[in-house]
Amino acid sequence: MSMTISSLRLLLSTLVDYAGLFPPAALPLAQVVSRYHRHCEHPHRWLLGRLVLPLTELPQLSQQLQAVSAETAFWPLSVLLEPTPAAVETVVQLAQREDRLAIAALEFQPCSPAAIAALLPLLPAHFDIFFEVPTGPALSDYLAVLQGTSAAAKVRTGGLSAAAFPSVSALAQLLADCARAEVPLKATAGLHHPLRAPQLLPDGTPVEMHGFLNLAVAAAFAYDYQLTADAIAPILAARSPSAFHFSERGVTCQIDTDIAPDGGFAGWLPLETLSRVRSRYFRAIGSCSVATPIADLQRLGLLSPLSFSPPPSYALST
Repeated sequence: MSMTISSLRLLLSTLVDYAGLFPPAALPLAQVVSRYHRHCEHPHRWLLGRLVLPLTELPQLSQQLQAVSAETAFWPLSVLLEPTPAAVETVVQLAQREDRLAIAALEFQPCSPAAIAALLPLLPAHFDIFFEVPTGPALSDYLAVLQGTSAAAKVRTGGLSAAAFPSVSALAQLLADCARAEVPLKATAGLHHPLRAPQLLPDGTPVEMHGFLNLAVAAAFAYDYQLTADAIAPILAARSPSAFHFSERGVTCQIDTDIAPDGGFAGWLPLETLSRVRSRYFRAIGSCSVATPIADLQRLGLLSPLSFSPPPSYALST
């Protein structure tokens, strides 16, 4: 395949926010900067979104950027910070003072709905804003605060323990609830692979990891078709690449009962739906690897296996 299929490109464009500083990768900042620079030069760089860093690392990042060529220095940043007015003021001042720091989004550490309500009036309008939300019954309190604002929800879909991975039913319910409330969403952690599959955590614990293709397609159906959680669950549970067919006109989702024992699913997502959902609602995924998603998409035949050599000064393993 020499060209990326239009529907796949719309669904995944700028999808992967790179969070290599965080576990399980937990790379040093210099290596994170090097790898982000490498991905910016990659032929499949259209998948790459923001660089995710904690607020405490921004001064060091400004120094690291001195080693990066001028044309790639203004990377879009997503800044993780504490849910306090002081932290908001600090990041605003940094953005004004350090003109090489192109801050595009703020991601707040977990806090209560009341804390979110207190912060919302203080947030600059030109940043994308993400507040972490839980799965389960407590989600409704968070959506009540976020609904009708410019802020988005962020859900954790994995972590360093099996307990950190929400079930298919829990994640399906969250998608349905966020869609019903028209609250945009970002997902983070445990999303290195396109399709749901058994994987091993760094400590060897076996888990069922969610697939970012499953999640992106499920989000498109949830937000544009207002599907119920029961209808969304088979999309999240699908393990076979045959469940999703990408064409120049859209995405066909066909899940048989033998693939999803709890029930099949059939549906169609035209290009205009993919564009609308990605721009308005399903904002991004966070991943500590960009190379793994690309390699897996290549193995599935969805991306061409392009050869690529990184800039010599940034030649690091992926």
